[in-house]
Amino acid sequence: MKKGIWPAIAVALLTSLFAAPLMAQPVLRWCLDHFPGFHEFHGNNRQPVGPSVDMMQELARRADFRLHILGKTPSSRCLKQLADGEMDVMTNLLYSARQAQQLTLIRFASRHPDRLYLAAHDVRPISQLTQLSHLSLVTVRNLGLHPAIQQFISTVPDQQKQQVSSTLTALQMVARRRADGALLPPTQVQQLFRQQPELASQLREVKFHSDNIVPQDVYIGLSRQLQDPALEQRIRTALLDMKKDGTMQRIFADKIAD
Repeated sequence: MKKGIWPAIAVALLTSLFAAPLMAQPVLRWCLDHFPGFHEFHGNNRQPVGPSVDMMQELARRADFRLHILGKTPSSRCLKQLADGEMDVMTNLLYSARQAQQLTLIRFASRHPDRLYLAAHDVRPISQLTQLSHLSLVTVRNLGLHPAIQQFISTVPDQQKQQVSSTLTALQMVARRRADGALLPPTQVQQLFRQQPELASQLREVKFHSDNIVPQDVYIGLSRQLQDPALEQRIRTALLDMKKDGTMQRIFADKIAD
């Protein structure tokens, strides 16, 4: 064997040994929209902030993958890109039969049920869904309602319902008397109220008293076209560990039900 071949082989082997772990670590492309209270984009910054970001960064560390965070994208486009394999992961998804068919859904928490927001001067004593029958109501487009609330709202005449593009717009419509009430997730509303105390003073919150309006499961959605077959199980294990050791509660505090 020619002089110098053995050193060259040794160098090649050492290089491959050190490079292999880096090459083997998968990269997950995270598609997300602007979701106040959980992940938010501010100004021209392409990097979001919020508890969902903290959770995903910790999950990436524990499950051994790298997280590539993309710019703000409408949730409907994210879902399509995930189903097509152009993106790899989304967070804060609610269950639907269609999403369960297109994506791998992994539960990580529960969210507080939607609540009704009325004008502060509206003193009608509302506590049951049936009392909404004669109200004009506003909801947010592409923001799923609790199943029990959605089932009832589907029976309300179309002329009494409106959909808008954001939680802020829905609340402003009620404050300006353009709708009687808004059905919204309380975590997002409380985040906006902290930022806009004047708006908060114009509205009041109503909880529904019903045995079937309970906390709703929230999921991480994975593309079914992930290249690493072991990654799903690592993610499931890491999420369970994060719940058991209190990491989830530390990150989200009262934003999640468990």
